Amino acid sequence: MASQFEHYAYEGDIFLKKVAGELGTPDDTDCAFRVSQAVFYALRDRITVEESQDLISQLPMAIKAVYVNGWKLGKEREKYKTRQEFLNAVYAHGARTAGRDLGDDPRPKVQAVFKAIKHYVSEGEMRHVRSQLPREIADLLDV
Repeated sequence: MASQFEHYAYEGDIFLKKVAGELGTPDDTDCAFRVSQAVFYALRDRITVEESQDLISQLPMAIKAVYVNGWKLGKEREKYKTRQEFLNAVYAHGARTAGRDLGDDPRPKVQAVFKAIKHYVSEGEMRHVRSQLPREIADLLDV
């Protein structure tokens, strides 16, 4: 059992190293974790529960845990319509942990997370996620 857990942790670490590399800080997986968590929380607030489940089904087990941590499934979906509203939500979710990591322009950091997600998630599933987002927000996934 321990070896399976270690495998999950290892796969999660690979994901975070991909994010860290995209952020330009390849050795800072703590920063990658904080930024990823803030992006995940803003995204899960905007898309349906079913779409979130489809998305995370393709992610490493440890990263699924980050995505679902503290999730309230019955919460009404947010209606972010603009890129700035989404980025503000990322800031709000990361205020305690990722605020300093997000900097003045969080867009490239958000895109770094989406780029790492694309290493794991099929193109078809990414299209499904995009279809639930207004164009301004969906464009953040085009990396």
